[in-house]
Amino acid sequence: GGTFLHSSRTDPARMAKAIVPEHLQDSYNAKVNDLTPEVLKNLDFLGIDYLIPIGGDDTLSYAVRLYQEGARVVAIPKTMDNDVPGTDYCIGFSTCVTRTIMMTNSLRTSAGSHERFLVLEVFGRYAGFTAMLPTMAGAANRCVIPEYKFNIQKLTELLTHDRNENPSKYAVVLVSEGATFEGGEMVFTNATKDAYGHAKLGGIGDLVSEKLKELSPNYNNGRPIDVINQKLGYLVRGGDPDATDSIVPMAYGNLALDIILKGIHGRLVVLK
Repeated sequence: GGTFLHSSRTDPARMAKAIVPEHLQDSYNAKVNDLTPEVLKNLDFLGIDYLIPIGGDDTLSYAVRLYQEGARVVAIPKTMDNDVPGTDYCIGFSTCVTRTIMMTNSLRTSAGSHERFLVLEVFGRYAGFTAMLPTMAGAANRCVIPEYKFNIQKLTELLTHDRNENPSKYAVVLVSEGATFEGGEMVFTNATKDAYGHAKLGGIGDLVSEKLKELSPNYNNGRPIDVINQKLGYLVRGGDPDATDSIVPMAYGNLALDIILKGIHGRLVVLK
């Protein structure tokens, strides 16, 4: 995982004055600066005929900007969220699912030993694939995802039933970071936004855990059920890729090169 280029999470079209490179500060001294002309100039200076951006929505949206400005671009989708429109698969998703299942299984003994609910919050932003697919694979009893607001009373009822039907007396729910209570809004860790204007999601797992403990007596003969609450966070998005994420990138790279050798650009390599 990660980037051996140490590339920064920066939007060249919206760079704050404080992070403009020193040698460009005389030319770009506004509060927010568009350095796209410098990007294009450097591509030309370095003799880069084709650029292959690899990333998710933010990277690809800027790739579109470069294409509109005349750069020859062939893009590859890569995000563990698996939410890039137009493709069924983004690099990183399979590894995320594999690690989520592994981490969930590692915590089962603790949940079962103390007969608790296990609440695991996972990355995914506005898409629920990172919670839904591990659940479908048997890692959890239930999941809640951003695409559908959920009723916490019903979730508590279902999880309590799952727990009480389990001989080891525990139940697992995967909570996507963008999941939302019925009548509620998405939960953010703070008001700070990243370079592309996104506020950081996070904290819904804490709220779900609190409500599960509060409401569980209603479905468990008056007895509360304790909760293990864990954010999986970066544990599922780093490290070595699994088999799928070793094979698919090679296929994407070969296809991107084939397109370039045919003189085609302004395209996104996809898997259908």
